[in-house]
Amino acid sequence: MLTRTRRYAALSCTAALVLVVAGCTPGSDPEPSSTPTPSTPSVSTSPTPDDAQAEAAVSDVVTRFVDAMVAMENSGEVDPAPMYGIASDDVAKAESARVKDLVDQGIHREGRPTLGEPTITVDGSTARYEVCMDQDKWVGVYEHQKLGTNYGPLPTGWELTLVGDAWTVTATVPDAEVSITC
Repeated sequence: MLTRTRRYAALSCTAALVLVVAGCTPGSDPEPSSTPTPSTPSVSTSPTPDDAQAEAAVSDVVTRFVDAMVAMENSGEVDPAPMYGIASDDVAKAESARVKDLVDQGIHREGRPTLGEPTITVDGSTARYEVCMDQDKWVGVYEHQKLGTNYGPLPTGWELTLVGDAWTVTATVPDAEVSITC
């Protein structure tokens, strides 16, 4: 499995090579019986309405984050402004630095990645979003030559924190720590 860093390094190495020759289940409660039964805690297997709302909000923020990342890489302009309000300053700066490295080498991207069905885990004011992301149609371009990849879907993840009433991307999960397989 290639790590995100190695994927970008491979993209850079490809460019260099080109230079030489990129809760509870909804339902009704049972009728009370006249004989009391011992109570056991139930484990919720389906999300509560609050969980579903949090998961939808997390998904929306990650979608906007990926859109901002795609816009920055496709334009070849290092502008973290679209990430402000959806990503922490540290994440926006890290993404900008990563894109700047590509831009400094004369590389930008075309297209966009394809995201599979995500796994979203919300635990209070923290969340984790994991997804299989296929970057094969989001190709690097160097001197008008496409630097295609053929990695297929790779596990990708982000951690989010609820700040006030808004979710914010606060970290990129290292590939080795993403629990889903693609």
